[in-house]
Amino acid sequence: MYIYAGNLHIHSSYSDGSGSIEEVAAAAADAGLSFIAVTDHRVLTGLREEAFINGVAVLVGVELNRDSNHYLAFGLSKVPVIDEDDPQQLIDWVRNAGALGFLAHPFEKGSPYIEKGRCYPWQVWPVFNFNGLEIWNYSSHWRGRHPSLFRTLYYFFLNRKAAMDGPPPELLRLWDCYNAAGYKVTAIGSTDAHAFPYQLGPFKMELFPYAYLFKTINTYICLGERLSTNFAEAKKQIYGALGSGSCYISFDSLFPGKGFSFYGEVKGRQVAMGQTLVSPGRCFLRIEAPTERALLRLLHNGRVIESSKGSSLAISVTEPGVYRAEAFFKPRLGKARPWIYSNPIFIES
Repeated sequence: MYIYAGNLHIHSSYSDGSGSIEEVAAAAADAGLSFIAVTDHRVLTGLREEAFINGVAVLVGVELNRDSNHYLAFGLSKVPVIDEDDPQQLIDWVRNAGALGFLAHPFEKGSPYIEKGRCYPWQVWPVFNFNGLEIWNYSSHWRGRHPSLFRTLYYFFLNRKAAMDGPPPELLRLWDCYNAAGYKVTAIGSTDAHAFPYQLGPFKMELFPYAYLFKTINTYICLGERLSTNFAEAKKQIYGALGSGSCYISFDSLFPGKGFSFYGEVKGRQVAMGQTLVSPGRCFLRIEAPTERALLRLLHNGRVIESSKGSSLAISVTEPGVYRAEAFFKPRLGKARPWIYSNPIFIES
């Protein structure tokens, strides 16, 4: 299995980001990423710049809708004109166009100390036929994590990692619910990077530069062969992994997520994340983490059924259902922190 780290949900100067696509790609290369997805608001202007830039596969999608129900679409050649109050129509349009669609920051919350409390949650439920959910978005999580000015300043200047306390529990429950109902929804993590310029008197700075965010919440794809050096083929591989759920999310600020794996096996046949294992009875699930300083958890239909400290957890299971893995990172001081979230393995009897 070949593992590649990428950053999703990025804004460039084609919408409200501060950097050109070339500058964004340079920051991604410095961060050691293999791919990025630029998703400017309601424009696909960057499509003409899709390519390998500084060794990074630069893909261009789009973030659709304006005031709510934001939707990330990958693989479109044009921007649809859709009623924003009917997101199901938008989801169906993207699906029929052969593109991938992910609900962006669906439970976003605002803070009175950040953009005067402005936020962009999903407001129309239920919806169906989307490919996935953005379950952990760095900028969105940051926006809703600050009930006081003191806490906002403390997190920003002294302890940014402390603000990232895992995906919203209600969003994890929603994800588990969709999967348990048979919809096979892929989870992705992202940064919603903008690198906002900010000036306070004579001082100029960027709020969360690209270079910083590209070392925070990343999505790792898992491929059966190396990422192609041909851009068109690499694009298919990346979108294929995202669409099938052959990927996982890592908060790399704690510890790089490369080296994590979650797979199932029965009678010598192995399946990876996003795949279905048809089992005649007992099968084997294994979680591997790239450090001993991990707390691993195995969940069945959203409920923790096994946990273990260390770099591996192995268990045999007999019940059909949806199995996914979580890893928490234990620093030398303090409690274990949310770190890695796998996509599920589906077991059928």
